[in-house]
Amino acid sequence: MKMSLEEISFALKSVGDLNGSEKTTVNNVQTDSRLVRPGDLFICLCGQKLDGHNFAWQAAGNGALAIVSHRPLPQLKIPVLLVEDTLKALGSLGGYWRGKKGKRVIAVTGSAGKTTTKEMMSDVLGISHKVGKNYKNWNNQIGLPLSILKFSGDEDFWILELGINTFHDMEELGEIARPDLAVIINIGPCHLEGLGNIEGVARSKGKILDYLQEPRKAFVCSDYPLLALEVDSRPDIDPVWFSCLENHADYNLKYLESGHYRVTDGSRSVTFEFMPGGEQYCENIGAVWAVARHSGLDPSQIIRGLGKFKSSDQRFSVQNLGPWIIIDDTYNANPLSMTRAINAARDIAGERPLFLVVGDMAELGPSETKAHQDLGKVISGTDCQGVFFHGKNAENVRSGLDNGERRNFYETNNRDHFKSLLNRVNCSGGVVLFKGSRSTGMEKFITYFKEWVSHKTQLNNE
Repeated sequence: MKMSLEEISFALKSVGDLNGSEKTTVNNVQTDSRLVRPGDLFICLCGQKLDGHNFAWQAAGNGALAIVSHRPLPQLKIPVLLVEDTLKALGSLGGYWRGKKGKRVIAVTGSAGKTTTKEMMSDVLGISHKVGKNYKNWNNQIGLPLSILKFSGDEDFWILELGINTFHDMEELGEIARPDLAVIINIGPCHLEGLGNIEGVARSKGKILDYLQEPRKAFVCSDYPLLALEVDSRPDIDPVWFSCLENHADYNLKYLESGHYRVTDGSRSVTFEFMPGGEQYCENIGAVWAVARHSGLDPSQIIRGLGKFKSSDQRFSVQNLGPWIIIDDTYNANPLSMTRAINAARDIAGERPLFLVVGDMAELGPSETKAHQDLGKVISGTDCQGVFFHGKNAENVRSGLDNGERRNFYETNNRDHFKSLLNRVNCSGGVVLFKGSRSTGMEKFITYFKEWVSHKTQLNNE
């Protein structure tokens, strides 16, 4: 971002004396006073626990050029830009920069795999273009505009991941992003506390289509009838369909085996090798392939770009530890992503023993009990040697298991208990998947597991 304080004030429709700093260029936009450096703009956001207005003096002390506030701060000696709502002001500033500098904006949304798709798409389009993307998973009303404001405007593409929790979120994000291309990779029962049911998920994800710029091009997975209804209800949308179930689509993806995939693009089929992960990557690859082909890349370029992709931390990251393969998918979980991760872990395990260390799936509202019972049914179909569950839904998962699987189900809650259970099961090697919602902190169980493996190795060597 490169804007003068005067231009920022214009974009925000703020009031306040700029004290002669009108032409001064703002270096960066910050919402954390601790990160402010000389020349930055500090925006006072109000959260559930902290009010950014209380840290305006710290930001000024760190060299902030100006403060964006929704209440007067007369004791400050630097310009204060007064607005009605600082969160909306941040979104307006991001939307202004998008309108001024965004050459080709791609919005990516879905219930599972948004970040993976964004990263994969960035690697592929980056083969022949300059690309900007959200930082990590900065995909909400704060993270999205902050990500946009970090772009220089020299990029050919901005790939923007959009995440929602309530019915109104997509409207606010769509107004900021105003995408040239929209990608909806899937829908599933996630954030049901805010979205109600699967129909609500589809309706809310589909709202991004209302913010598409001409010629209103959308890339949508045809394997979800509710998504097809959302597209069909908007006759001005020009859809491109991709499918992993061999539905009638412009691009069909199929997982073969051992990390090999096949893409059917019209009358042409291309087979290539990717990374471990099985069918769960089909939708990601399908979306990326469709957008890349539309953007002029040939199959060899796409495959080369896919070869650059590496899983982000805590997102189905595979690592070796002695006789173990550890799969870290602890960033978050919902019924769709949990099922896919378990099935992918089973595929990676092959004939080796498979162990699951999983936790509660959050924000499911009234569907919470059934979703965890269904998780038990999914687990029963995977021939696991041991399931270690952390969270309040242990009994719900247990009730969904087959009688035989219940013998291998263990409820765990802390380091020592978990290690004692591992000793009881007498694990000696195999594949172990760690996954749960953020609130469960499943990443700490990876630490416990590594400690247990290290201790066991030491004992064996004595």
